[in-house]
Amino acid sequence: MIELVKSLTSLAMILDEENDRLTRPANASDLPELVAAKIRLAGIVEAESIRLARERPRWLDDLPEQEQGEIRSLLETLVRRLGVNANLLERRIAMCDEIMGAIAAEARRLTGAKSAVYGVRGTLLSSEQATPISINGHF
Repeated sequence: MIELVKSLTSLAMILDEENDRLTRPANASDLPELVAAKIRLAGIVEAESIRLARERPRWLDDLPEQEQGEIRSLLETLVRRLGVNANLLERRIAMCDEIMGAIAAEARRLTGAKSAVYGVRGTLLSSEQATPISINGHF
C-alpha cells in the first residue's frame, strides 16, 4: 500500500507540473518526459490497485480510518488535477486544429487550388482541392 500512496503522490505532482507547462504560451521541451512519467506512474497505480484488490478485496475498508482518509484525499486531489489536465489538453488540441485549419485555408487561397467538374446533366460543380501542407519539410 505504501507503493500506491507514493505513486499517487508522485502522479499528482507530475500532473501539477504538466498543467503548469500547458498553461504557458511557449512549447515546453520537457513535456514528452512528463507524459512518459505520467503514463509509467498510472501503470504502477493500476497494477498496485489490482494487486491489492486481488489479495484483499476489501483492502481499503480494512485500513485504519486515518489511512483511508489519506488515500481518499489523494484520489480526490488526483481526480481534480486530471480534470484540469483534460481541459487544458482539450483546449490545446482545439487550438492546434484551428491553427491547422487557418493554415490550410490560407494555402488554398494562395494557390487557388480549385477545380471545376462537369456533372452528368451538364452542370458545372466547383470543388476545392486539398492543399498539401508541409511542416518542417514533412507532409
